[in-house]
Amino acid sequence: MKNKKMKALMFLALTIGTGIAVNAQDFSDVSRAGHLNLRANNDGSSNSEFIRFYTGRSNELSGTNFIAQISNRALTLRGREPSSTATVIGAVGTHFQIDSFRGLRIHSDTNNNNNGGETIILAVGNTDIINITGSAVTYNKRITMNDTNSANNRIGIGTATPATSMHVRGGNVRVDNGEYQSFGPIVLHADVDGSGDDDIQFKNSTNDIMARLQDGNLNLNIINNTGGEIRSTGNLVFRPDSDSNGGDDRIVFRNSANREMVRIQDGVITTDQVRLNVTTFPDYVFAKDYNLMPLNEVSQYIKANKHLPNMPTEAEVVAEGMNVGQINTILVEKVEELTLHTINQEEKIEMLMKRIEALEATINK
Repeated sequence: MKNKKMKALMFLALTIGTGIAVNAQDFSDVSRAGHLNLRANNDGSSNSEFIRFYTGRSNELSGTNFIAQISNRALTLRGREPSSTATVIGAVGTHFQIDSFRGLRIHSDTNNNNNGGETIILAVGNTDIINITGSAVTYNKRITMNDTNSANNRIGIGTATPATSMHVRGGNVRVDNGEYQSFGPIVLHADVDGSGDDDIQFKNSTNDIMARLQDGNLNLNIINNTGGEIRSTGNLVFRPDSDSNGGDDRIVFRNSANREMVRIQDGVITTDQVRLNVTTFPDYVFAKDYNLMPLNEVSQYIKANKHLPNMPTEAEVVAEGMNVGQINTILVEKVEELTLHTINQEEKIEMLMKRIEALEATINK
């Protein structure tokens, strides 16, 4: 203990000789086994003793003119003047903490030689979380904002006052090989500020507008003779009165002159013409090799099956619906068959009439 005090007095004399004012009671243990220990609270009292570092004249070594202070396991760094920026580095609870009363600057290139190795890395364990190199900041983990006040959970790009959770001004949002996902509805609101530019556009790689949503209208553009289609790999549903507010439940197709071409309303289709694509038509009935069923066989078939040959049954039509193209083709087939039967009957009638006329002539002689 005596040796320690002697060392402390020697250190005191040395520091006084260099112009730094030091109180003897500030040193409790000096240099032991190659180490230098400075202890500001040797008596174990509950007072908040500190160790301070100063620069300047000896008459300024008082008050808050220090540039560094160690107190309560925290290191405080600040500029020469008491009002300048202050930074606190210390342990709080179970973690290490850096607090700044004004600004905090970490400079990795103090000699400004720009040799390419200027990097600031924040890591947890062996994992780099934030890497700052040059003008780029790389985050290797997710960014989480969880303030109880949702107004504070905002990210602004191009703006210092973000109005929503993500606010981008004067730039684009790009997603490569990803998706826009939502656990609820996805809403595209094109005119938040009410300036009248309520226009949502969809463009291709050459910046051509493929589709546009504006004022409740969807416009599809044909580019290089392609496009202008609405496709679906599953069900495609048009529901004009989904809110059941008493609308007219009408789907209308108009031409370039705004003329109504087709209307679908209450299950009824109204149009000028209906043209069906078919692969065959019953002109084959008039071929020489067509096997025209005799009328007596047609009668027997009807009695046995309760429908015309080749015609679907009532049960099939009710269960599967009426195939208009199929039914019309069969109806034309039956009309043509009836026409052939009528022609055959007409020929037989003419032949019989000639025989009757011949018999009458013989009788009247």
